[in-house]
Amino acid sequence: MSDSPISPEVSGDTATYPSGSRLVDSGLVADNSESAGGGSGSLARGSAASAGGMWMGVSKLPPGHQSVPHHHQDQTSIVCIVDGAMRFRVHGPDGAEEFTASAGQIAVIPGGLVHEEFNDLDIECVCVVTRNNENPVVRNV
Repeated sequence: MSDSPISPEVSGDTATYPSGSRLVDSGLVADNSESAGGGSGSLARGSAASAGGMWMGVSKLPPGHQSVPHHHQDQTSIVCIVDGAMRFRVHGPDGAEEFTASAGQIAVIPGGLVHEEFNDLDIECVCVVTRNNENPVVRNV
């Protein structure tokens, strides 16, 4: 092994190393920007990366805000709450279900289900979202 560091190729906010390892810089992207995969309203998308058939990104929901009803086609969403709490309303085949995930908890929303996210607290909710597709999709209903 060589002790001299290998420089990455930098493009935008991503540094890619020859091995395929990547480092994605922090920073938020407006929810309605094309690079956020479409907008669900109020959520701000942050650092994100895609690899191996998966996408992962940081999202923030301001106090008192909510998303519009939306789905992610066949993409399952796994949401890990880092700070604050997020209330989910999921429209399943048997009706609406509501639950709240707090810091340290993980919510799983199966693909295709219309859902909404709410921040009922007076602090920002920060979460890490993972989807089982490298190209995140948001479809408002």
